[in-house]
Amino acid sequence: MSDKACKAVLAAILSALLAGCAIYPAVQVAGGAMTGYDAARLADEYMPRNSVDGGSLEVIPDSQMQRRLRERLELNDIHLSAHVIDAKAYLIGQVSDRNQADYAVRTAATVEGLKNITCKFYPQARPDDDARDAANDALLLKEVTGRFGKTRRLQGADLRVEIIRANAILVGRARDYSQKTAALAIAAETSGVADVVDYISVPEPPADTGTVASK
Repeated sequence: MSDKACKAVLAAILSALLAGCAIYPAVQVAGGAMTGYDAARLADEYMPRNSVDGGSLEVIPDSQMQRRLRERLELNDIHLSAHVIDAKAYLIGQVSDRNQADYAVRTAATVEGLKNITCKFYPQARPDDDARDAANDALLLKEVTGRFGKTRRLQGADLRVEIIRANAILVGRARDYSQKTAALAIAAETSGVADVVDYISVPEPPADTGTVASK
């Protein structure tokens, strides 16, 4: 194909992207979709410049997005826990007001590759209560994570535990619903835990194709 023809085809593809074409799916982040400009920028970055065939988007691992997210929060003086599971971000911690919460979400939304952001924020504790709450939360965290580690039923699960003012927030991935239920039960039965928040995902079972084995 001639250079002139390649440029014409590439221009047509970028026009389709800017018009909302589904060549690159919109990514939902904090309630907003990726714009046509962003899609075109991705096309320019990842698609070979001398060909319109064979272009592909880079898949960013959860670990890399999580590292970028934590670094970005720290650079912006935002003191929250952050986890990324299946390209979904979870922000957990205490905030002083709504403006601080919104600022944290806007900062997280700048991390490329995230599909959405889930927040579990609690009002900032009073200074007189902060040290006492932190010490109690540390003991509860040690207890819950210790019980998780000793439970064979939870082997193979990717579970993270956050304790905020005696509330246990569970984030991660379980092999099945039985394993998820066990994790939630262990946390709820731990003495001192006031509430359990569930952010544990479970893989969807394979679709039933309805095929019948031949005799």
